[in-house]
Amino acid sequence: MKAFITKLLNIPGVIVEDSQEIEGTLILSVKVEKKTAVCPRCGKNSHHLHENKRYLVKDLPMSDRQVILRVNRRRFKCKNCSKPFSETLDFVGSKKNFTHRYAEKMR
Repeated sequence: MKAFITKLLNIPGVIVEDSQEIEGTLILSVKVEKKTAVCPRCGKNSHHLHENKRYLVKDLPMSDRQVILRVNRRRFKCKNCSKPFSETLDFVGSKKNFTHRYAEKMR
């Protein structure tokens, strides 16, 4: 079932881990497929997980239900710089609480 919802969500590189419906809103817990992230300071790949941060992102509706993505935005620690950083998510802008496609649709 999770694979089916992941396919319906249709965000490349994103996997749906869990789903629930609360008062007509579909809440999808998602994670990024990639195991590494690129350090914004030095450009090196890091796989050293520092911490997990979850936050909510609004996405396009599905079947007349509002969709909220509970995103696990991981923080990595760069072995080269010794500094922590948040992974870049291709489907949502920095410090935004909605997806790019949601923003496009609302214009």
